[in-house]
Amino acid sequence: MKRGYLSVILAAILSFVLLCSCSKEKETTDPVREFLGDYSYSESAVCMVYEPVEDETDENGNPFYGIQYRKITDLDGLMASGNTLLLYFYSSMDNRSAQVTASVEDLAQLYSGRLHVVMIDAVEYRALLEKYDINAVPEFVLIKAGQTDKVFGSSSYDYWTMNDVVLWLKESGAA
Repeated sequence: MKRGYLSVILAAILSFVLLCSCSKEKETTDPVREFLGDYSYSESAVCMVYEPVEDETDENGNPFYGIQYRKITDLDGLMASGNTLLLYFYSSMDNRSAQVTASVEDLAQLYSGRLHVVMIDAVEYRALLEKYDINAVPEFVLIKAGQTDKVFGSSSYDYWTMNDVVLWLKESGAA
């Protein structure tokens, strides 16, 4: 009889420990969130975040996910945070950037949880263009802790696709 009680008590303790560890995992938040603000589609620096779309669910009440643009409240802090970032430089003065941006959203979804895609208007952030010696946009820069920042070098290609960017990310250790 005592063995039965002991088994029940051990099972209860194990269940409690597992339940607590699971809830702590769910409570863990993305460290990049401290640098992000509200939704914004007009800021010159935003982070593409794959997250639930507000007020949109399926017939079972499960949230739909999609890329949301979040205002960056501290770009310098985010860049120094040690998180893996993919800077996507575009020009607000060039309509062709919209075509690339749609593909970059797919990239942000594909790499969600592994890196954060930061969309930066080159017109507003000329100092960053100079820092990375960027002569044309669109352009990509990979920032990963423990590595030298890497520039994709889009202007050196006659023609490139997002598959080239994905291959470059893999070769650069982002995936």
